Order: sequence, then structure tokens, then C-alpha cells
Amino acid sequence: MSPVANVLSKSAGSMALKVTIIAAAAIGGAGLISSNVFAALTATASNTSGGSVTTGTLSLTLAPSSVSGITGGFTSAITALGPGDTVNRYIDLTNAGTLDGASPTLLISTVDSNTIVNNVTTGLQVTLFTCSVAWTNTGTCSGTTTVAMSVTSVAVLKSGAQAITLPTVLAGGLNRLKVSISLPTGNENTVNGVLPLNTVQGLTAALTWQFTVTERSAVTTNS
Repeated sequence: MSPVANVLSKSAGSMALKVTIIAAAAIGGAGLISSNVFAALTATASNTSGGSVTTGTLSLTLAPSSVSGITGGFTSAITALGPGDTVNRYIDLTNAGTLDGASPTLLISTVDSNTIVNNVTTGLQVTLFTCSVAWTNTGTCSGTTTVAMSVTSVAVLKSGAQAITLPTVLAGGLNRLKVSISLPTGNENTVNGVLPLNTVQGLTAALTWQFTVTERSAVTTNS
């Protein structure tokens, strides 16, 4: 390369470097200007106490009556039930949560399948009563008795939850229930020790009693 060309090449490189530095400086300057343009004051405020939020609970508990003499509840098996017989069980149903309940129902479930749980007419029948005070040890109510559920077959109760009427579903509310379980009267003829078809005799069914309440309607509170 000639001396003249070498000088021109160095001059051109130096010029390009200067242009790059100037361009970078221009961009940086623009950034500084932009940052200054969008700078702003801010202010915040927050509470200095309180502010807690606590959720409620919906809890239903079932226990045998605590009255001596009628403490069997559902834990005591019913044996040798005959047509026309009625057995009463006494339970306490309590809304042990902090939220009020609504729409109480009863559903019966069983893994057994036979006449006493499948037949609407000849199978087991259930009636619910409530007492405004504790039931006596002889099963009578010295207060006000109400029908929580009229006679309903177990077959219906296991096909779907049935609505019942309770004195209270409020938080802390206690319901004293008498559960009447009966086998309807009927005629059967056992011939030479052979039970008739679709008999109600000699059958067993383990029943699970499921009482349910839903949450009360949602509310909006202003304070």
C-alpha cells in the first residue's frame, strides 16, 4: 500500500470511530433526557392496625342423646324387628361451626340390597321428630314436638337426599331428634321352613345416616 493510501485508510478508520462515539453519546443523552421527562412523585398510605380477615366454618356433628336410658343412637344394632314394630333412636344434631346453615337433608346409604331397603311399601320406614327440650328417658317430650320428616321409606331415602325440617340450623344450634324406624305390617306365609319370595324376614342392612346442611346465603356487609 502506498504511503498516501495508508494515511487515508487510518483517517477513515479514525473518522468511523468518532462517528460511533458521537452516536453512542447521542443515544445516552436521549436516554437521560427521556428518564428526566418521565420522573414523577409518588405517595402511599396503609393501615397501621387491624386488617385481619377470618373465614367461618360450617360443621355438623351427630351424637347419641346424653339422656340416660336413651343413649343408644345409631351405634346400637336393631335386632329381631318384626312387621308392625317400631324402634326409636335419639340423637343430637348440632351446627358446631360459626356459619349458619340452610336446607337440611337426610340421605341413607347401604351396601346391602334386599327387600327391607329396596321395597318402598314393605321395607323399612323412617320418621323424624324433634323436641324443643331434651327427650325424657322414656322417650317423651315435655316441650314442643314437631315432625322433622314424615314417614319415608329407606328405599326413597337411599335413592336421593330428602329435605327435612329442623328447629334450627344456626351456628351453635342444637336439634334433639327422635328417629323412628319401623317395619310395616304385612302377611307372609312360611311353608315347611321355606321363606316366601321377597320376604322381609331374616334380612340385615347396615345403614349410614347422612345429615347435611348447606351454607346460608351469601351476604354483603357494609361497615
